[in-house]
Amino acid sequence: MKRVKASLFSSMLVASAFLVACGADEDTTDQGQEGGEEAVEETEDPLLVYTTLYPLEDFAAKIGGDHVEVENIVPVGADAHTFEPTAQQMIRVAEGDLFVYNGAGFEGFASQIKEVLEGENVKIIEAAEGIELIDYHHDHDHGHEEDDHGHEDDHDHGHEEDDHGHEDDHDHGHEEDEHGHEDDHDHGHEEDDHGHEEDHDHGHEEDDHGHEDDHDHGHEEDDHGHDHGHDHDHGDEDPHVWLDPVRAIELAENIKLALIELRPEAEEDFRANFEGLEEELLELDEEFQTMADEKSQDTIIVSHAGYGYWENRYGIKQVGISGISPSNEPSIQQVQETINFAEENNINHVMFEQNIPTNIAETVREQVGAEDLWLHNLEALTEEDIENGEDYFSLMRRNIEVLETALHD
Repeated sequence: MKRVKASLFSSMLVASAFLVACGADEDTTDQGQEGGEEAVEETEDPLLVYTTLYPLEDFAAKIGGDHVEVENIVPVGADAHTFEPTAQQMIRVAEGDLFVYNGAGFEGFASQIKEVLEGENVKIIEAAEGIELIDYHHDHDHGHEEDDHGHEDDHDHGHEEDDHGHEDDHDHGHEEDEHGHEDDHDHGHEEDDHGHEEDHDHGHEEDDHGHEDDHDHGHEEDDHGHDHGHDHDHGDEDPHVWLDPVRAIELAENIKLALIELRPEAEEDFRANFEGLEEELLELDEEFQTMADEKSQDTIIVSHAGYGYWENRYGIKQVGISGISPSNEPSIQQVQETINFAEENNINHVMFEQNIPTNIAETVREQVGAEDLWLHNLEALTEEDIENGEDYFSLMRRNIEVLETALHD
């Protein structure tokens, strides 16, 4: 009897469910179709992101994940300083969703693309916007005016606070940053997206890693009493911010905010991916600092003066054979000054770069009798980089190994 009752009860439940389903058939069918269309749209229509530098491409891909398709418009092995986009490339960018360029005067072609995009439904962001840039000057004097770092004693550049009025207590736990955010970049991640408010301008005026305030982000001269180069077309600020892992966090955050604005339903994914990227950038910063703390020399000679942020962050000084842009070729006198400097300071390596002509640097290397080493400026990948599956972090860690060789002579 219990079996019959149970069977009858089950039949009634099935019949009831069937009637309810029939009564709501039209509504549920429509809802299911709408939901299915939304799901298909999310998986089959990723945001099309175009970038101008490899680090921006890599960060956008890592943060965006499956929600984005990213293309760097500067070809493999090219020099972004001198690159000019084709008409076809500009048409593709105009058909995209997001255009990310570094800014700070780095891409001479950016304004041309922005003009093309006027009136198009494409979001444009300058990734370096809001980031504290270091100054770049033009003289090429290798003389030491002050101590061997060109700084006042204890590297505070002659002020008791940093150049934005912050006390020297940078420990990743800012009591209040220069924008009034409470603890918004302490890397403790107790609030959403590391405690950052969505409208901050990413301008960390302090050293975000607990390093003493020994770099004020605005050198009047470099650590040798010179400024690494010659006339250039970047203005008075160094745009190579991606080579500083701390400032690279801010590049990545600007990209993250743009993606959230374009696809808010994927915000949780973007934030989680950003957190993972930020964590690895902080680890990379610590690896750079460890290498710098153990160096026996502190100066490199490099083909172009694009590494000022390593000096600013880690005390690794550069003498650029060319200026901040490789197109600023040095005079014969400047090349001779570099050779004399290398000989007088027992510098035994000359740094070449993956996408910069080597002829002038090779002349210096031969005259000095130095060995060659290769740095990667990350502006663009090479075919070999692609074949080896390199990314921002593997290339930067390779740079650490190269610097260890050069600075432990």
